[in-house]
Amino acid sequence: MAVPGRPIRLAGGEDRPGCLILPGAGGGLTPYVGLASVLGRSHSVDFVRPLGLMPGEEPETTVEEMAESVLGIVNRTATAPQLVVGWSLGALVAWEVCARLAEDEHRPDLVIVDSLPLPRVPEPGEDEWIRDKMVADLGPKADPQTVARMVRTFVAQAAALTDYATESSYPGRVLLLVCRPYDKAGREAAVRRWRELAPNLDLAHLDAGHHDVFEPAHLPQLTEAIHAFQNQDGR
Repeated sequence: MAVPGRPIRLAGGEDRPGCLILPGAGGGLTPYVGLASVLGRSHSVDFVRPLGLMPGEEPETTVEEMAESVLGIVNRTATAPQLVVGWSLGALVAWEVCARLAEDEHRPDLVIVDSLPLPRVPEPGEDEWIRDKMVADLGPKADPQTVARMVRTFVAQAAALTDYATESSYPGRVLLLVCRPYDKAGREAAVRRWRELAPNLDLAHLDAGHHDVFEPAHLPQLTEAIHAFQNQDGR
């Protein structure tokens, strides 16, 4: 069943290969507009917002459920995406989506932006900081019901992250982009795990923190890394 506002076309036309952008927890669209405008030069870019942000919607509670929802959208389109980009939680959803597509012999290029394939252990106060930042980004006159839906969706997403560990392997091409600080606790173990799951994995580092990777100052490095990955071997 189609859900209004899923997906949202951000750039490009129907004659270009498809690209999906899957957001991190909270699911706001604004951070990804700049990236979509660059990717839209070569792709038709769709943003898939999470369920739970619109009136009458219930948030999804597991990464697997989120991936099934995205696959439903893919199955309703004429062609599967050639590029999938996910950040944080969205990267885990993207991983599961691509692993499922590979079962049908379709292997999109997959870009993982600073995501851990291991159960999340939040730092003290981290969830509260993220929640407060998302609410502040809505503006001082945000509708209270909109705020409540966002907070409820974020709480469900954060719980999904703590319950999830990536088990599926993916044989397609993968770019793993790691943000600062590169020596953050658990990051080396996460990179090792990604390498175990993805035999065709490229690793690159970004001079940006996890929560500012999509800001204009960092966008050129992010897009250049994706462009170089996409154009390997003359592609």
